[in-house]
Formats: sequence, C-alpha cells, structure tokens
Amino acid sequence: MGKILLLEDERDMADMLAGFLRKRGFDVDVAYDLEGAAAKFDSTYDIVLLDIVLGNNQTSFPLLKKIKTDSPQTLVLMVTAHDDDEKIRESRRLGADDYILKPFRTDYLEQFLLSKINSLKKRKKD
Repeated sequence: MGKILLLEDERDMADMLAGFLRKRGFDVDVAYDLEGAAAKFDSTYDIVLLDIVLGNNQTSFPLLKKIKTDSPQTLVLMVTAHDDDEKIRESRRLGADDYILKPFRTDYLEQFLLSKINSLKKRKKD
C-alpha cells in the first residue's frame, strides 16, 4: 500500500501506530529518536511521519529539512500533541506537506494517509 517511516519517541505510541498501520497493509519502519530515523531514511519511503517534539529538548526539524533537500518528492507529515502555531509554521516553512494533531482516531489517520498516498501517486503520473 505504501512505505512509511515513523519517528515517534513514545515507544508505546510508536508501536501501537506501527501495528495498526501494518494491519492495514502499510510497510512501516519505526525509529524512536532523531538519529535512528536519520539512519533509516532513504528515498524509498512514500511517507515519513515525524513527531515534532522529541525527548532531550529536540525537534525533528533537522530531519525534515534533510528529507526535503535530499528527497523532495517524499511526503512528510508532522505529528504533534502541541497545537503550537510557531512549530507548525516552522514545519511548513521547512517543507512539511501537512500535520496531524495527537490524539487522533486511528481510522482518521488511515484515511488521512490513504488520501496522501493517492495524491502522491497522482503527482507521479502527471
């Protein structure tokens, strides 16, 4: 269905999301920190889900910037529990394609990802 890289520092949340997405046919790789996600990333991912705020006062912005520089066609969706306009604006400035606020319903996430994958496939055809 689609290949996804998920960066989520809360292990329980990451494992729950990955399991849910795998059951729906997505190929999911999980990273729990910025370094792990950076090491796993390559241009074969259709979508990257990045938690904005990570432990140790880090954000995923450096990885977002790298992804959009190295592989601009990869869809990057930011995930955040903080409805923080400044961080959302910074995400968009760095090239994020969209964002989703936590907590979210998993059925909403599935439909959200499917619509993004379909728009990506349409862009590739054009």
